[in-house]
Amino acid sequence: MSKCCSSMFRKAVTFFFPCKEIQGTCFLFFSLFLFKILWFDFSWCVISTFRPFSCVELYLFGALFALTLSAPSVFFRKPFLLWMTDAALGCLLVANLIYFRTYYTAIPLSSYGLVGNMRDFTSSIYASLRPEDILFPVSTLVAVFFRLKRRRAQGSRRPEAAGAAGKAPVDTPCQTPGRWLCRGRYLLLVAIVVVAAGAWLSVRGGFKKSYEALQSSYTHTCGTPLYTVIGSVYYDYIRDREIYTPETGRHIAGWLERHAASGGQAALSVERRMNCILILAESLESWVLERTVEGQEIMPCMNRLLRDSTTLYASEVLSQVKGGRSIDAQLMMNTGLLPVDIGVYSLKYPHNLYPSLARAMREKHGEAYACTLTADKPFVWNQSMTVPAFGYDSLLSKDHFVQDEQVGPHYRHQLGDVSLLRQCAEKMRGGEVWKPGANLLQIVTYSGHFPFALPEDLKKVHFSGDIPFRMRDYMTVARYTDQALGLFVERVRALPAFDSTLIVIAGDHEGLADMRDDLCRDKAGRGVVSETPCVPLIVLNVPPALRSALRQQKEAFDCSGACMRYKKVMGQIDIYPTLLDLLGLTDYAWRGLGRSILRSGQKGIAVNAYDAVYGDAENISGEDMRHLKEAWKVSDEIIRYDYFRQQ
Repeated sequence: MSKCCSSMFRKAVTFFFPCKEIQGTCFLFFSLFLFKILWFDFSWCVISTFRPFSCVELYLFGALFALTLSAPSVFFRKPFLLWMTDAALGCLLVANLIYFRTYYTAIPLSSYGLVGNMRDFTSSIYASLRPEDILFPVSTLVAVFFRLKRRRAQGSRRPEAAGAAGKAPVDTPCQTPGRWLCRGRYLLLVAIVVVAAGAWLSVRGGFKKSYEALQSSYTHTCGTPLYTVIGSVYYDYIRDREIYTPETGRHIAGWLERHAASGGQAALSVERRMNCILILAESLESWVLERTVEGQEIMPCMNRLLRDSTTLYASEVLSQVKGGRSIDAQLMMNTGLLPVDIGVYSLKYPHNLYPSLARAMREKHGEAYACTLTADKPFVWNQSMTVPAFGYDSLLSKDHFVQDEQVGPHYRHQLGDVSLLRQCAEKMRGGEVWKPGANLLQIVTYSGHFPFALPEDLKKVHFSGDIPFRMRDYMTVARYTDQALGLFVERVRALPAFDSTLIVIAGDHEGLADMRDDLCRDKAGRGVVSETPCVPLIVLNVPPALRSALRQQKEAFDCSGACMRYKKVMGQIDIYPTLLDLLGLTDYAWRGLGRSILRSGQKGIAVNAYDAVYGDAENISGEDMRHLKEAWKVSDEIIRYDYFRQQ
């Protein structure tokens, strides 16, 4: 089999390169260029994911790129062009690797014009180099060795030498018609690869659609290795052609004016908190709270907190995330903006100007420290870029935590919530992430991530086989997260700053996705699993005076029990303005696209990313409904055209 393949390969090379001189030179440089491209892909994937190597695009577009770069060997008898091309390719690839190791993306098209700024960051550049990068220049030296060796071998067989030996001289390969035939067949080879690449893209909806299909949590770094650096640059070029027009500005401004004019009553005048801890609990849905299944309480710690008189609880918070999932939740809660229509904002528009909760606190208090803590790597969802974009001072990610209690599937172990939140509390107590003045901490958990895998020794509840296994796993993980949250709250309550601190616990998005319908139809899940994809909002340590004020809003709040319960439907987009009111940041100019639930007159309705309406749709006018739905388009335009930087 190997002999057959080798024979076919030799025949193909001979067919496309009948000129021996071109055949040797082109094959040498094609191999050199392709090696560098593939080594770049390997180095890229080492710190992200190796999924691109299982995709045909990586090899197809890599070969096309290498063939294109090899063109001077076919059309020009000037080797220095090839060596210059090789040097430029090496610099381009290494530069993008250095950039990727910091920002988890290829160099944006617009940044190539800022090469002069590199002189201020030479130490950072050198620190980003890795031992494996030496193979880029080493591969060139190897190519030089083989090139010289081949030329020496050709020199020993020169026509002059043959004539001196009494033999008839022969034409050199470059003097034969084979060179012109070789050029034509080379163009045919390139055309075949181009047609194959074009056909591959066409069945996937074109290049732009194929590239944006990668915009998910663990594949957003795959675009560059799959379509080469040139593909990334071309995608940036397409994206940069989206032009902000005066008409777009008027549309956004008009919607915002109508939104501000119908904003409801003024903020309640009660004591405010200076600090805020925002915990985004992965995939946590509302139905697991205050729920007992087979005699086992799923979330006993949270249930105890819901019996506290200083707790504000909203159970009907519609999940409004889109392609970005967890990172979309961070967008809504930090900036009051909805997810973009296509792709993920954190990957497409990470350099935008975003008014945010952190900036509002800094404007109010002057000295305000903001930090995000996550168990994931910084490249996931491009958090290394979104954290500073939202005004946070620092990001503590996977490498900042001791991996002493891992959960998740065997192919992706991550730090469990109990250990993560314990270490977060320790960092607060030690002053690492808690500074004098106002503080904003955002903590992103992991344990509730699908497929809800938890080691046996960490399980606190066990359910019978009568319950579908996905439902069992989900409830078991929810109990583990509940334990983590309960222990964290106890530790924070022991800190001196607790009296001036709000603890906000929110599900980042629904967790059951397409499993919901089957579980709701199942005998065990019917009446237990919610048919509505809602997440909880739990605010702890709310000022007691707020309870008296909310008693006046009987249509929206139930204050007859232990905690203050918001009875209506709200969207995740409403969390941001609600937090502004709770933290006394009412003077901040940007209040987001949602409504604070603390202000009377709210409609109790929300629209998800797919235009489905939840809540009291019967008691809302057609104009208000259009305004609510149009918020998605307005938010997409605000982010896509970097609206706040235009102002």
